[in-house]
Amino acid sequence: MGFAWLFIALGILLLYVGADLLVRSAVQLALHFKLSRMLIGLTIVAFATSIPEVLVSIVGQIKGSNGDIALGNALGSNITNMGLVLGVYLLLRPCKVTHEIKWQKMPQLLLTYLILFFVMLGGKISRPEGIFLFLVLILYIVFQYFFPPKKAEVEEEIKIHNNERVPAKITLQVLSIIASSVLLILGTRLLIDGALNLAMVIGLSERIVAISIIAFGTSLPELATAIVAAFRKEREIIVGTVVGSNIFNLLLIIPCATIVKPILFSNKMLFIDFPLMLSFSILLWVLMVLGRDRLSRLDGAILLFAYFSYITFLFV
Repeated sequence: MGFAWLFIALGILLLYVGADLLVRSAVQLALHFKLSRMLIGLTIVAFATSIPEVLVSIVGQIKGSNGDIALGNALGSNITNMGLVLGVYLLLRPCKVTHEIKWQKMPQLLLTYLILFFVMLGGKISRPEGIFLFLVLILYIVFQYFFPPKKAEVEEEIKIHNNERVPAKITLQVLSIIASSVLLILGTRLLIDGALNLAMVIGLSERIVAISIIAFGTSLPELATAIVAAFRKEREIIVGTVVGSNIFNLLLIIPCATIVKPILFSNKMLFIDFPLMLSFSILLWVLMVLGRDRLSRLDGAILLFAYFSYITFLFV
């Protein structure tokens, strides 16, 4: 069991380093080619930060006995983002919530949940259904492009992932992307192997391992970004980033996983984990409304308490 935890720890570390390197290199490369900063903020950063979850879900589809790892990683990452990532950020720095986040992005997130719910009703997610979810993602990106967030939010998104003190040499950035890809692949293999071994030794289901340990590992880059944003006093970005990341998680991870094979998942995913993910989103939305466009440290404590209560519920 010790080797399983070692594999998990090394996998999470490599995923974090690889993801951070990938996002920074991708942003600098995009800036080098003078791509629109709006395009970078809405697509380059969003896709790059979802790569760990995508790789883990694909490998999980290959190695796992069913689709619980792929789907559990997607649902668990969303819960971790709302409970742990946003909770930690708010404890460090309360922030304002824009009208767009509260009345545009949150309804979009809930609409995404509704679409996924109907897709999951059949007990599996097929390749055509995966393609359908990816088309919904394309529509979401197009909508974001024509009805974008505030310019300040996009600038802050880029700023957090861009080290302006280092000149963007194209050769260095390409090599960095290659190196980050290697780290991500190695980290994914170690995390999945360690998690599966742990599940076998302790007797945990792949679903519980995926929705807790694996989801935490793939969400670690977002947690680190939130802490950096808090210390840099980036007040406008984090809530919108979390909500947008959750939309991307579902509409990108699941379609990529179905490329390997259709996702077959246990009933508990639909009747326990999905409602819990929905509950976290509704809780966040209620806190936004009650807080009158502001999320406080108390709200962060509530989200963290809900997250750790959820983790305790999984293992009890």
